[in-house]
Amino acid sequence: MRRASRFMPKAQRPAMPWLGRIFVAVAALALLCSLLLFLWAYPVTGCAIAAALWALVAIEGRQQNKRLVQWVQARSGESICQFARAIDCRKVDTWVVRSVYEELQRYYSARWVLPLRATDRLKDDLLLDSEDLDDVLVNMAQRAGRDLSCPQANPFYDRVTTIGDLVHFLNAQPRLATAG
Repeated sequence: MRRASRFMPKAQRPAMPWLGRIFVAVAALALLCSLLLFLWAYPVTGCAIAAALWALVAIEGRQQNKRLVQWVQARSGESICQFARAIDCRKVDTWVVRSVYEELQRYYSARWVLPLRATDRLKDDLLLDSEDLDDVLVNMAQRAGRDLSCPQANPFYDRVTTIGDLVHFLNAQPRLATAG
């Protein structure tokens, strides 16, 4: 019998190899040098561009924070229990439900503890683009013991718009042979 999902192990993130760390350091140094050269050659233009970018980022960040504060206040007291009740756990593996919920929580936990619902839209509500979703999906699949080698065969492929759709997509993926 499979263990309860609350005993599910955390996702294991592999460390970046030393060659990758060197590449990132060299790329960051090259970017910094080119930025300093641009500021040296065109100080007024560089400062004007930096101020405009800073203003745009600050305005967008404030609007985003305001929206998220309202969202969190409207859903205060909700947890994974309400999320799991919205999904038929007789047909869906509870490990999948928990891994999707917890990995999305971890993705947003740097600043917010967002009470998620199965009806939340990934792009519109969570502002999660497809590249970020792919990164998070790898951790979800690893925790739930699902294989992502051939997602095109999944009936939910290219039909994932909400968190509930994501749960059903991951549940339709085959289990790994080593998954307990």
